[in-house]
Amino acid sequence: MPQFSTPFLRAGLCLAAFAALTACGDKAADSPSAAEPSAPAASAPAAPAVFGPGATAPAESPLAAGGPLTSLRPELGRYPHEGGDYLRQGPLAERLRALLGEERYEVLLQNLQVSGPLSEEGDVWFITGNRQHQGGVEQAAVAFAPDLGVLRVWLLHDGKAQEFTDPPGAQLTWPTDVQTTLKNAAGG
Repeated sequence: MPQFSTPFLRAGLCLAAFAALTACGDKAADSPSAAEPSAPAASAPAAPAVFGPGATAPAESPLAAGGPLTSLRPELGRYPHEGGDYLRQGPLAERLRALLGEERYEVLLQNLQVSGPLSEEGDVWFITGNRQHQGGVEQAAVAFAPDLGVLRVWLLHDGKAQEFTDPPGAQLTWPTDVQTTLKNAAGG
């Protein structure tokens, strides 16, 4: 597994690994009878999760390493219209549709009419753009950690910004170029 460039990614990996390990214990060995439900440990507070390099998520987890988003590696450095349109078809398009819903997904596509190529900063891949002739009012950014399956979207529509993450509550630090886009859109 690659080294993670941000504390948030490291923390997220450790939390997923900790949750997977604690959820996968042998329940039959822990309880007097397999038929009896095990009582929660009321006196012990939950241990804080710590993520670090080398932590992995269970294969069934959306945070599983080597997930479908890693298939976009050949698209790095390419614009969406060059070859396969990774924003309209394939695993990223499916995740975006599911996360945003059809109406916001269409707004996202319009807001990426004028975009840069799919770029990479550390373990995070991203694309930013705006609707033609409407920068500052209609813009978007998509960032994801393909090895983790974490996706984050920023959508500026009618001058109002919204953010979306998948899985919900996941932490993904915006790459430097995306931070600059957000700062410029805010008038900074």
